[in-house]
Amino acid sequence: MRKNLFMEFSPIISSKKIFLAFIFIIILAPSLQAQIFWQFQWKSIKSGKPVLVDGLLVHLEDRSGFIRLTYLDHEKQLHLAEINLRPDYLQNTKGKIDSSFWAQPLGTSKQLVGNGASALDNQCLLFKTNANNDDLQPSHFGVLDGTGRLVNSSALNSKKQLEQNMLLEPLLAKFFLKEEPLYKNYTSSKTRGGYFAGKPIPTMHVIIVADLKDPSIGKGCKVDQVKLSQVYITIAQKLKVRLDTINIVNDNYNRTQLQQMLQAFKPGKDDMVLFHYTGHGFNREDSLDPYPNLFLVPYAQRTSWENAKADEQELGLRNATMSIQEIYETIIAKGARLNIVISDCCNTNYKLKSIPVNDLSGTSRGFTNLYPDYCKKLFLEEKVNILATAVKKGEQAASHPTKGSLFTNYYLQIISSYLSPAYNGSIEEVNWNSVIQGTEKKTKETAPSIYNTTTKSPFKMTPFSKIQLKKD
Repeated sequence: MRKNLFMEFSPIISSKKIFLAFIFIIILAPSLQAQIFWQFQWKSIKSGKPVLVDGLLVHLEDRSGFIRLTYLDHEKQLHLAEINLRPDYLQNTKGKIDSSFWAQPLGTSKQLVGNGASALDNQCLLFKTNANNDDLQPSHFGVLDGTGRLVNSSALNSKKQLEQNMLLEPLLAKFFLKEEPLYKNYTSSKTRGGYFAGKPIPTMHVIIVADLKDPSIGKGCKVDQVKLSQVYITIAQKLKVRLDTINIVNDNYNRTQLQQMLQAFKPGKDDMVLFHYTGHGFNREDSLDPYPNLFLVPYAQRTSWENAKADEQELGLRNATMSIQEIYETIIAKGARLNIVISDCCNTNYKLKSIPVNDLSGTSRGFTNLYPDYCKKLFLEEKVNILATAVKKGEQAASHPTKGSLFTNYYLQIISSYLSPAYNGSIEEVNWNSVIQGTEKKTKETAPSIYNTTTKSPFKMTPFSKIQLKKD
C-alpha cells in the first residue's frame, strides 16, 4: 500500500488559477466531461420596444462558467456582453426563496461591444432546478425589482443544448470577437500551433484515477490530482490544442467505471494520452508481473473487505482491481501518437497499511512559464509509448497530505525544467526518455533521506519503466 509521510515538498506550480485561460480551454475541449453548452433566445422590452437577445451558456460541473449575450438595440447598434455564472436561489415578490429555480442576474454584465444603457439592466436568466442541482438548463427570463426580487417572468423563445461539433464559425462569430484567441483558433487558416484549417487539432487526453477518499493517503492524492490538472491545462493552452480531462474519483473510483471509460475511449491518431494513477497499489509474491495492481475496491465496500477473512479479501481484490500493465496495453492499442501511462503507488503485499511520518524539507521548480518550442517538441512531435511506475516489486511509494506524492512531484519538476525558458540544453534533449529517466533518478536519490516508520529504516524507491519509440 502507498505510504503517507510528512515531508516537505515545495509546490510545483502556483495555486492561483488563471480563470480566463481555463475558460478558453474548456471551449476548445471537445469532450471535457464537466462541460455543457446551451444556446437560447428571448425577447426583452427596452423603452417600450422589443429587443431580441441571443445567449450562449458555458457551464462546468462545479457551477462555474459564463454567459455571452448579444443583441441589436433600436438604432441597430450591436451589443455583446459577458456575465460570470454565479446563480442563486430565486426570490419571489414577497422576498421568499423559491428553490425550484436558480436565478442569474444580468445587470452586472461586462460590455464587450456597445455602450450606453443596457437592455439587460433589470433582467435575469432562470434555470429550473433538478434533483442533482448541477445541470443548469435555461428555462425562463425574468425582470427584477431594485431589491433583486422577481417581478415577472416568461419562457424563453427558444433553447437548444449544443454538442461540441456544433461550435462552428457562424456560431462563434455571433458570440466572440474575431481578435479573441478562441475565434482565431477555430477560423484562422493557420493557428499558432502550426495546424491548418481542415486538419484536426490534436487533443490532449488527461485521465486521472485518484483515491481521494482513503483516510491515509486521500489528501496527498488530491494534491496530485490538482497539480496534474493545472499543469496539463497550462500546457494545452500553450500548445493551442484541445483538452479532454477525465477524472475517476470519489464514488466513481472503482474498476467498473475505469473499464467502461477505457472501452469507450477513442483517441485520434495524432492525439496525446496521459494516464496517471495515484493511490494504493499492491502485488503478489507469486506474480510474474513486475508492475503493480491498482487498489480499486469501492469505498462503500472497504470496511467489509478489511474485516473479511483472507480468502474473501483475495476474492474481493480479484473483482476490484486492474493491473497498470493491462491499462497500458489497452491504451496503446487505441493508436494515439503519444501514450504516457504512470502509476504512483506501492508495489507490495496489500496488507501493509501503516503510515510513516517524516519532516523532510526540499525545494522544487515553479511551473509558471513555458517555452512554446519546448512544449511542441515534447508533446506534439514525440511518438512514443511509456509505462512508468514509482517503485519496483516489494517497495513502498511515499505520499504527503499537503505536498502530494514524491514520484509525481519529481515527474512534474522534470517536465517543468525542460519546458522552462531557463532551460539551456539542446532542444534534442527535450524528450520523454529524458523526462522519465530524470524522474526516476531524482526519486531514487531522495527516497533514502525519508524515514519509513513501518520498516524502521530509510525509504527505498526504485522507479522503473519501459519506453517504446514509435516509427513514422
